[in-house]
Amino acid sequence: MVTPSYYPIKGGAETLIRNLSIKLNQVGIHTDLMTFNMDQKWKPRWQSRTEEIDGFTVYKIPALNWFPLQHSDRITLGINLIPGRFRHLLERYDIIHFHVGDFSFPVFSLTTTKPKIAHFHGPLGFHRRYFLSRLMLRNIADSYIAISRSMHQDLIDLGVQPDRISYLPNAVDTTVFRPDGNRTENLLLFVGRITYGKGVHILLKSLVSLRTKTQVVIIGPPDWDTGYFKVIQSQINHENRRGVHKITYLGMQDQDSIAKWCQKASVFVLPSFKEACGLAIIEALSCGTPVVATDIDGIREVVTEGKDGILVPTNNSLQLASAIQYLLDNETVRTNFGRQARLAVQASFSFDSAIANLVRIYKELS
Repeated sequence: MVTPSYYPIKGGAETLIRNLSIKLNQVGIHTDLMTFNMDQKWKPRWQSRTEEIDGFTVYKIPALNWFPLQHSDRITLGINLIPGRFRHLLERYDIIHFHVGDFSFPVFSLTTTKPKIAHFHGPLGFHRRYFLSRLMLRNIADSYIAISRSMHQDLIDLGVQPDRISYLPNAVDTTVFRPDGNRTENLLLFVGRITYGKGVHILLKSLVSLRTKTQVVIIGPPDWDTGYFKVIQSQINHENRRGVHKITYLGMQDQDSIAKWCQKASVFVLPSFKEACGLAIIEALSCGTPVVATDIDGIREVVTEGKDGILVPTNNSLQLASAIQYLLDNETVRTNFGRQARLAVQASFSFDSAIANLVRIYKELS
């Protein structure tokens, strides 16, 4: 597994990669991990480290930030870091599985002859606009993994041959994320990066239109966009001073803690502007928690409108509030949605099925 960022940097992709690595080792696929040596996104160290974490080896590769003032894909074409020596390590393995949110590792690995997989975790809209980015995307791997049906089509539109693409949606451990019957009345939960694209400000704005007093818990790393985080802190403080709703920001939490909050929540809310395949939503659904989220590609493939959640337009706090209020007012609907949510995750988004499909992809490539 090769990923630009890993623990202590935390996010949905990092969590998924960790869990995949653990599960693959458990089923007999020897898996190690390579990442850049950095504790904060895009602030690498020119120092290598090798650690044993969760029963597998983690190689932390030194790197230089070649464009430290601005991390814009338009400028860097997604090649944000210049790595130190690492390609000799890749030759020890049978398959190189790139998790692509950044092109640094794939581009600097072009001379490596081992079979390569490019596994995308974010929307691909940027690559439509830039020829060089499209060219790199089409040539960095032998096989591609799309985490949503819409991403599968995006890869085809970007020039990847259909027979090189496999569909593998995000998955969760349903033994960790499970219902426990211990709900807290009128508790709203948000889990995700504190960035504009996740729409936290829309959630906070919607609270003004709710009739029911609620407790709102927000979980997510604050350091992806520090300017935006300061705006959110101000909104939280303002809302708490109003004294109607109680908002608690918990920062980043580990998987077990997130599972417990999903089990407690009455409604999970994610008003994102874009998602590839919302892992946090799948975690909530697996706990039997109904969802209110935006009607966009990466969410509508996970949430079934009127069955396990409600989908609303982006950037619309009034309709978001209306959907939340409807679920808070209707316990029977919440219960039915939660039951259907759990069944849907067990059928389509469990780690058991994901690992079986990933092993199949490896066998076809090796």
